Amino acid sequence: AFALLVALSVLVPLSHNVNASEESAKTSKKGDQGPFKLDTDKPIFITSDRMEADRKKSIITYSGRVVAVQGDMTMNSANLSASYSEDMKKVKEIIAEGNVQIVQGDRMATGAKSVFNGDAQTITLTGSPAVVKQGNNEVSGSRIVFYIEEDRAIAEGGSERVKATIFPEELKKKTEDEKKAGDETKAGN
Repeated sequence: AFALLVALSVLVPLSHNVNASEESAKTSKKGDQGPFKLDTDKPIFITSDRMEADRKKSIITYSGRVVAVQGDMTMNSANLSASYSEDMKKVKEIIAEGNVQIVQGDRMATGAKSVFNGDAQTITLTGSPAVVKQGNNEVSGSRIVFYIEEDRAIAEGGSERVKATIFPEELKKKTEDEKKAGDETKAGN
């Protein structure tokens, strides 16, 4: 069930510093990053109705039908803002607001707001409810927090309790498919 909670790790590529692609190439192969297959070497394409960059404040804001695409992963929201370190090499925080939807293959996360905290290495999805789906499996709550470096997540209820629908056979098949793909990758090296 944890595998579907990691769906928000879609924002992780945006959190890397300038040398991240070198570091990730040394420590990880494409596809070794949980249920979402991130390729941090690929460019991020962002479209919106408006973009404002304030270098003095180290903030970039996109507003109006924001679509961010990296590889086969897409995130939609009404607004997206990113604050950076003064040297523009590290993302401090990314906030996506307004009908946030993150999709890759059969994986989808939705909520009213998603916040990536670069220092804490967390992603917090909130909504009424925040929902993470993978195939037919689903977890929902008023708040879902992903601890990226710890490979764990917490789903919290609010006015409603946390709900989970899990199809063990789907998770078992997905785990077997991922293991098989990992074995093929190792054999190719």
